[in-house]
Amino acid sequence: MVFEHPYQRSFCVLFISLAIIVYFTELKQEKKRNNDSTAFKQNEDFSATTNIIPSVVDNRENFAENSSGFIFNTLSFLDDSFDLGNLKIDSWPNEETAGLVYILGLFELTSDEGRTPRGETELMAAKMAVKHVNALNVLPGYKLQLLVNDTKCDPGVAIDRLFHAIYSEKTVTMLLGSGCSNVSEALAHIVPYWNILQVSYGSKSPSLSDTKKFPLFFRTIAPDSSHDIAKVHFIKHFNWQVVATFSESENAYLLPVNKLITDLEKENISCAATVTFSIDNYKDQLKILKSLDIRIIISSFSSKMASKIFCAIYELNMYGNEYVWILERQEDKWWEGTSGCSQVKLKQATEGVITVGDFDKLRRDQLFNETKNETYELYRLLSETGETKNARLAYDAIWTMALTLRESHVGMLEDFNYNNKEMACLFVKTMRNLEFIGISGPIKFTGADRVGDFVISQIQDGRITDVALYDSIKDKLNFACNGCQKIYWYNGLIPIAQRILKETLVNIPNALYIIICGISLMGIAISLVFLYFNMRFRQLKTVKLSSPNLNNIAVVGCILVYISVVLYEVHNITKMWQPYADELCSINVYLLSAGFSLTFGSIFAKTYRVHRLFAYTTAGLVRDKLLKDQHLIGLILIPLFIDTAIMSLWLAVDPLNKRLYNLLLEISPDDPRVVYQPQIGICQCQNTIGWFIALFGYKGLILIMGAYMAWKTRHVKVPALNDSHYIGICVYSCVFCTVIVIVFSFVTDYFILSYIAKTTSILISTTIVVVLMFVPKLKSIFCKVDEEVNIMQTMGLKVEYNTRRFIADDSKEALNRLEIQNRVYKARLEDLDKEIAYLEDLLKNYSSSDLNKAHTEIFHVTADLNYFRIPRSSWPTWDNRTSIKQFSSEHKLNNVKISEKLNILGKLKRLFGSITSLGNNKIDSRQEGSRENEVLRSNPEIFSRLYVPVNQDFGGISSEACVRKSY
Repeated sequence: MVFEHPYQRSFCVLFISLAIIVYFTELKQEKKRNNDSTAFKQNEDFSATTNIIPSVVDNRENFAENSSGFIFNTLSFLDDSFDLGNLKIDSWPNEETAGLVYILGLFELTSDEGRTPRGETELMAAKMAVKHVNALNVLPGYKLQLLVNDTKCDPGVAIDRLFHAIYSEKTVTMLLGSGCSNVSEALAHIVPYWNILQVSYGSKSPSLSDTKKFPLFFRTIAPDSSHDIAKVHFIKHFNWQVVATFSESENAYLLPVNKLITDLEKENISCAATVTFSIDNYKDQLKILKSLDIRIIISSFSSKMASKIFCAIYELNMYGNEYVWILERQEDKWWEGTSGCSQVKLKQATEGVITVGDFDKLRRDQLFNETKNETYELYRLLSETGETKNARLAYDAIWTMALTLRESHVGMLEDFNYNNKEMACLFVKTMRNLEFIGISGPIKFTGADRVGDFVISQIQDGRITDVALYDSIKDKLNFACNGCQKIYWYNGLIPIAQRILKETLVNIPNALYIIICGISLMGIAISLVFLYFNMRFRQLKTVKLSSPNLNNIAVVGCILVYISVVLYEVHNITKMWQPYADELCSINVYLLSAGFSLTFGSIFAKTYRVHRLFAYTTAGLVRDKLLKDQHLIGLILIPLFIDTAIMSLWLAVDPLNKRLYNLLLEISPDDPRVVYQPQIGICQCQNTIGWFIALFGYKGLILIMGAYMAWKTRHVKVPALNDSHYIGICVYSCVFCTVIVIVFSFVTDYFILSYIAKTTSILISTTIVVVLMFVPKLKSIFCKVDEEVNIMQTMGLKVEYNTRRFIADDSKEALNRLEIQNRVYKARLEDLDKEIAYLEDLLKNYSSSDLNKAHTEIFHVTADLNYFRIPRSSWPTWDNRTSIKQFSSEHKLNNVKISEKLNILGKLKRLFGSITSLGNNKIDSRQEGSRENEVLRSNPEIFSRLYVPVNQDFGGISSEACVRKSY
């Protein structure tokens, strides 16, 4: 038992439906093919095509048939133009005896939107041309017959129509069509297999110019690449030797540009750059084009991009009298749009733009001066629909075929078949040598492309104005053509392709160089004087203690620096030194480096000595702490040896040489087309920066160390030893000079400012070093200042209260001194307390009768104690509580004996004296006491604390308090 599938019936219905649809589709296509095949059975009568051509064509053929006088006059014009002889109307070929030559005409008669007026007009023009050719008997014994079909601008449909014609009973000798480039290109690939010559009237694709790829293809419409000859003549007319191209990145625009570049090179015109762009990057590409500084720019792009591009051109200021833009002429007026910017800006940017297009009018002297001429009537007839350009080209294409067949062996036309390659080659050869004047203008071919007359126009005040006409027959431009206006250039100055570049060698002004050299020579002279002074007075203590050897090295370094300033730029100033420019570059660098090493090395050595000496302010002056001159000289020579090694390696591997460096361009104020390129000679090598870093990099570390030590020893002032008062200024000036030289070494565009800054900073720094090292010594010697220099001051010490102290104040030393003084005062207080206790005991043991006698002695004691001046402590050398060395007098304070502190016998003798002397000198003692009272009264503070009347009773007053108050 067989079960039925649930979808079986649905599938059956679907298959049956598809079969029915396919059957009716094939039936419809077969009917359409039968209708199309009837086109190849038509004769030359226009009435046979009434089912395809609109009524306007019928009206035109009726006009042609019913106006025999008009036809004859028109044919007379065509006869004169084509140089065919004085033919009569009765010379028309006999329709019964003439042989038929079939031409397949493929036109774009319809589209998806309906009928195409342009295609209909082209068909009408082709039929009119066939009728005129037959009427003129251009082909004696033969008659042209046009087989018409519609391609719908579809390559597939066009190929199908071609095959229908080829496999029909009629032999197609030539193919007319089509107006679409893609259709023509597809047909051009096929026709060589059947040896059929193809002539297009509307295809402008640049790829169709390839005769190797399309050997049997010709066209009466001039492609954009055919305008190259007019562009080349226009460029040569204004003597522009350099141009640039700016094209859209599509084959339709790139291929014509590539051919143009080849044509330009043949005429010795250089194409400096070929810039392509897309819709996304056209602004960036315009900036690149502007950076090239090319002023004549040949462009190729669509009309949709034109307005956007010129808005960007306006923003980049690439318009006006300095730029010439050469474009392909477009059918629409794109410069009147507002895409991308305002219409005012677009109009300003497009003012003066040059366009090149086809000259699609008949001779102007006949067309506009003889308005009743038959030629004008024919032109008007082809102009009624407004689609005149391709219609005239289709008309000329029929005449091109007819003249080619005429110039070939006419008697052999009936022998043509699709295998006759020799006859096809003959047709090609004949057509390439063909020249005649057609309705659209002069016609001749270069390869597959037509070379006709072209018009050069300029946008003036927003309107297209013709300025020149290229005559293809005479092969020249005519700026005085009929209807041409004068070309306009801003201020009457013809733009230049590239600004005239004039190179000028710029040097340092002579006056400036003389001033710098004069200052340098004065510095050398002063340095030599100081060097003589240093050697002449080196035995004097002031000079001797300032390290004259180091001073001599510093002076020599300064002299080398001054010499390097003199040699700097000397090869650009004097012609005598120009042959030795390369050697002077290396010598100058070495002198500057060596001079800096010697000069700053000496200053650094002195700074290091001071820093070493005063690194520990509490340390004493020990011999091993002082660096000798030979040690410091060795320290100075190390950078000099490094400089010599680096310079030797530099000269061996990558020597310096003079090269020209371009400064900023300067536009001539008199002629903006002239640009001056100032150049200066600079010393360079392959890796200049690297070598300078190697040569001066380690000097930067020395500068940093020198600046640090100068800052740390800024309070040290030991003029005779190391010029410490000025050494910091010397270090800072060297650092400042180095920074200025490094910074302005990279400022090459402002070379005069750079020269002034570098030389001035070097001279100032060097002069400061020389002056500060020697002027104070000259003053000390010749002005007799400090003639006897104390050795302790020389060592940075001074004597104060019999104590050696540093000249520079030090907080640690002051603190230690105060601590010692504090201990001294405490020891004094202890001694006084013991003495007070002793005196109190004496008072208790004495009777009251003896108090008057002792009173005077007390005054002596208290007065002496009050006026006792406690001397300041001596220089400390060690502190027992710390690791610091003792003070020279500290051990006496700690180890003093009691007997040395208080001599009891001496005190008693001084206090009481002998009884005999007291009795004898009672009156004298009173007188002496009165004198002491006067002394006490002269000091109110002391008197108020010590004075006690002699006759005062001590009754209520504590004697201990009275005595202690005095202290």
